[in-house]
Amino acid sequence: MRPDFDAITDRRSQHSTKWSAVKNLTTDSGKPVIPLWIADMEFRSPPEVIGALHRVLEQGILGYTDYPAEFTDAFCRWQSSRHRWEISREWVVPCQSVITALDVAIRCLSEPGDEILVLSPGFGTFRRVIQHTGRRVVQVPLTQEERFYSLDLSRLAKTLTTRTRMLILCNPHNPIGKVWRADELRKIGGFCQQHNLLLLSDDVHQDLILGDTPYTPLAGISGEFADFTLTFTSPGKTFNLAGLQAANVIIKNDDIRKKVRENLYQLSAHKPNMLALHATDAAYRHGEAWLDALLDYLKGNLAYLDTELKTFAHVDLFRVQGSFLAWLDFRKTGLSQPELEHKLLHQAGLLADSGVNFGHGGEGFMRVNFAMPRSELEVVVRRLRVGFE
Repeated sequence: MRPDFDAITDRRSQHSTKWSAVKNLTTDSGKPVIPLWIADMEFRSPPEVIGALHRVLEQGILGYTDYPAEFTDAFCRWQSSRHRWEISREWVVPCQSVITALDVAIRCLSEPGDEILVLSPGFGTFRRVIQHTGRRVVQVPLTQEERFYSLDLSRLAKTLTTRTRMLILCNPHNPIGKVWRADELRKIGGFCQQHNLLLLSDDVHQDLILGDTPYTPLAGISGEFADFTLTFTSPGKTFNLAGLQAANVIIKNDDIRKKVRENLYQLSAHKPNMLALHATDAAYRHGEAWLDALLDYLKGNLAYLDTELKTFAHVDLFRVQGSFLAWLDFRKTGLSQPELEHKLLHQAGLLADSGVNFGHGGEGFMRVNFAMPRSELEVVVRRLRVGFE
């Protein structure tokens, strides 16, 4: 049976992070506010995953649980079948979350005061993690073109110092929705290889490709690139399992993998919890048909949003190639960022992510989550028309 992505689920009683943020918010006219900010979906997870969780709960004992090798094998098969990336079981380091693993990797593979490059606008949590580990954030602005972005390697080169240790990549790139082409990744990998930089690649949206550019893992381009790359993945975005906290880091280099694995173990963050383990295994074994249906639905949502926003004189949608996050450009409105956010919230009744949360180049933009039933997306567009058409 095809999943019903049109079904509306009321999450307000579940302590949902997304919906709790608007619990006490209304527009100036008294309407409830719609949350568009955090990156989880308004869709039920695959029935195979729900069934696996039911079976665990029906057994009734939620004790300590091992991470069996066959769970890793299912993940490796997924990478092979979905992305043509052949990885060894030994390269996979399971953990509780991508952000925890990123934090641990930075701490054990660099020193306080070292510099880490991030591409901006980019996921704001990268900067937060770098800063609280005592490292220095170096933002490298992406080059903005007509409704998309590219990377100028000369800009990257100008930022290098004797303390530069790492580059954090995001593929697909949050918040702009860019899927990096293979030729771009070769240049980035060659740059890191030339300058002896470790490359930390956050690929949590790897399965959510909506455009014609296929996802390419940088570490899959060559064995040499794989030797200095850590690839962070999770079923959380793909199957709407973010609340269960599960992730895998793919690390070919034996020495790097040993350091990361040992440091995760010291924090007791070296494996997901019991429910996350079974949900992840079910998703990677049985979730492919559900994901294909999801991608069709998200493509429809994106096409609808693109068509509608083309009729707006002062709002532009940047090209979304991957993820379920839209990067909306409001600069033609002439509003300052505080004015823009106030108008969206109090007049339109929409809580979106402020572009300034994503670093340099984010002012005048908002990130909008469009992973919702079409009828709800239609309400969002109608609300946008009230204030911005």
